[in-house]
Formats: sequence, structure tokens, C-alpha cells
Amino acid sequence: MACGFQVACKITILAWRDMGKRLMICVLLMALTGCGTTGIINEDRASGSVGQEGSVDDGGIEPGVLKGRVIDAAGRPIEGAEIAADNQLLYNSNLIVRTDGDGSYRIDTNIGATFHATGTVITQYNGQEYRLSLAPDDDASFAGPSGAIRNFTWKLSGKRADGLGFYGGKVLFHLDMTDPLDPNVFLEDEKVQLSLTPEGPLIDGSAGSPIVAMATRNPDGSGLEDVPIGRYRITADYAGRPLAVKLRGGGDYAEEVTADFAPIMTGVYWIELELALPRG
Repeated sequence: MACGFQVACKITILAWRDMGKRLMICVLLMALTGCGTTGIINEDRASGSVGQEGSVDDGGIEPGVLKGRVIDAAGRPIEGAEIAADNQLLYNSNLIVRTDGDGSYRIDTNIGATFHATGTVITQYNGQEYRLSLAPDDDASFAGPSGAIRNFTWKLSGKRADGLGFYGGKVLFHLDMTDPLDPNVFLEDEKVQLSLTPEGPLIDGSAGSPIVAMATRNPDGSGLEDVPIGRYRITADYAGRPLAVKLRGGGDYAEEVTADFAPIMTGVYWIELELALPRG
């Protein structure tokens, strides 16, 4: 009798141990697939493969899918814009696609990770390639299995959604501080006024408008911030007195200069000038 009871106890203990192992395996699988927080995702619900491109329907958010559309400031679709879904858990594991002819894109994000979407437009302008950040309608991160819709607009100016500056470029200058009429006076950057007139369409094909503004100081120097990327004819004056102008690091001073924005680093573009009061 005692022997039978001991055998029964051992069988029960082994059964509980086996059940515990199975439970641990299930919990581990749920954690790896993201099912523990989002629910089980059926295979027939996941659409496409990683990095899949295609048109976007208007049926709202699809679980496990990042989708959206890219347009310019005039509402026209942008083909070939680069959209990246950045996996916030694994370094350098972005999912990247390009928009189709309708400006639409689609990325499979059906894994247990958090993603953040960014967009870039790559274009040629006056013989130079520019890579410019797109403005998202929603800059929040999202859970991959939940899916999200992120639409983007190509803006030439305005504060960036990530808080890192502006969508426009900078026009900066170095001012010769000596006054030929009075060597004892030192010129001040804040008294410089810059006038920029677009020479042809801006980088997105729009007409642009003349810009006349007083210089301000910023972390990169003195000049104008958030100027739409384009080619400009530039003049300057100091408290009403015309300034001679040239591109920084070369050329001769003149009454005006025509300049394009040059790359400083990826996605950052400046025009750099030298200014001086004419002598004689």
C-alpha cells in the first residue's frame, strides 16, 4: 500500500515538472514573437514580406504593417522617396523601401519590436545630389505587431519634427569687422541685412519668394536660418551701407553673388559668405 502511494506521488511530481517545462517554453515563445503583449497574430493576417513595396489602401491601420504616402507641399505624390522603419531594439536593423508612383509605401513590421518611421527625399538639383528629411504627420514610435500609418510631406522650411533644427538650410557669413571710414569702430553682425532672390525654381520645383531679413546669431554662426533650398542671388548691407560679398574661401568681392547650398553633412546644407564694407 505504501509502495503504491509512493509510486503515485512520483508520477504526479513528474507530471507537474513536465507541465512546468511546457509552460516555460510557451512563455519564452510568446516573448520572442511579441504575442505576450499584443495577442496571437494569425499567419494569414500578416501581409507581405520584410521590405515589401506596394500601394496603400484606405482601410485604416493594418496589424503588422507600416504604410503611408509621401507628397510635396503642393499635394503631389513623390515617387522614389526612401522610407525607413527603424527597429528601436536592434541597432542598424532598419527596414527600408521606396515609394511607388502614387507616393505610397508599405513595410511588414510584424515582429515583437518597437519601430520609428523616418522619410528622406533624394533629388538632383543644379548638378548636385541632395538628401532631405521629410516631415511626418506623426513622429511617435509604434509596436511592430500593432502596425501604423505614417504619411510624410516634403517641406522646404519649418521646424523639424525631431527637434533637430529646420527643414531649410542656413546662409551664414563672416563679416570683416573694420570700417574703412572709422578704424576705431567695430562692425556688428546683427546690423547686417541679407537679401536673397531666387534664381529659377527652388529644389522642389516651386517658384519661391525673395527673402529680406536681418541677420541673427545661431550655434553655427551669424546669418539666416531655415531658408528653402534653392539657388539665390545674394546682396547685403550694413545699416543701410552696401556690403561687398563673395563666397567664403574663394573669388573676389562683388556687389552680389549667386550661390547654391553646399552639403556640410548628410541632410545639412549651407551657403557660406564673406562680407566687407567697400574700401575707397
